[in-house]
Amino acid sequence: MDNNASIKVINGLGDKLLDVIGFFVICKHMNYNPIVAFDNTGTYPWGTNHYDERLFVFKGIEVSGAHSKFYVNSPMPSASLGPFRVYQFLKSFFPSITFDQISRDFFEQSKQIIQPSDIIRSKFPPNIENAYGIHLRRSDKINNCGDIRHVNTVNEFTIIINHLLEDVHRIIVEEPNPSFLIVSEEEDWKKEITQIILQIASNNKKQIQILDVDYSNPQNYHNYKSVLDMFCLSKCKEILQGVKYSTFSVLASLLGNGKIRNYSNHTETYYACLIHSWSSVLEINNAKTWDIGFHGMITQHVDNMITNISKVYNYK
Repeated sequence: MDNNASIKVINGLGDKLLDVIGFFVICKHMNYNPIVAFDNTGTYPWGTNHYDERLFVFKGIEVSGAHSKFYVNSPMPSASLGPFRVYQFLKSFFPSITFDQISRDFFEQSKQIIQPSDIIRSKFPPNIENAYGIHLRRSDKINNCGDIRHVNTVNEFTIIINHLLEDVHRIIVEEPNPSFLIVSEEEDWKKEITQIILQIASNNKKQIQILDVDYSNPQNYHNYKSVLDMFCLSKCKEILQGVKYSTFSVLASLLGNGKIRNYSNHTETYYACLIHSWSSVLEINNAKTWDIGFHGMITQHVDNMITNISKVYNYK
């Protein structure tokens, strides 16, 4: 019997690799060999979705364009293969399995199967482990008629940024010589927020450090900066999300120490925000929850995965 299972992952870096993690957790429990194909044909407001595979070290999965008899499809990338949906699927095969166990699998296995290449590791700024990571995002994440689960209205975005800067102000005032890593897909927005943070430090007569990242790319890797930013964020002691929801910084937190600050709790649509779907895995605003009813409510509009895997593969 063929026990290879394949998946094709789409969209941006966060969606792709979060689906890889969910897919791997399924294959691990069901005894299938995971084969992943990356769709690199997409073009979005923030750029293309071709992330050079040489920038990663993938362990325990085969990365190729191969198809297999068994497959998993994720109709809602990063959500259909999120922790609760994966738990629901595996629960039908393993009645004693717990949501906490699957959540721990996501957190622990992700770091094993997705690691930075040597070229990425060589570019980590010194002392990055003691820095606060700030992920700024605008582009397609702001409009007044989008999905309330992951898209900001203009007003919500203003609220989120103001509260993020309040936290930065508090950190600068209360901590000695804090350091920050600031990443964004928009350089102008990054420069604007950087100047505001430097001004906060100056007004309070405090020394801070804004970490510099060497983005030189002599081998012309596709989307080198995005991959480097994501792994740099993953090394920070905590991530401050400057957007309602982004799988990019969720992924970075998952590959790091699992601490993230999300400011959508100051908006009226926080109840629907997809950040909650990761609250069993990540420490979001200093808390986790494994409440089955809560996660069922958050994912009630998330499509189930599509798969023809109907039984556990038996090696005997």
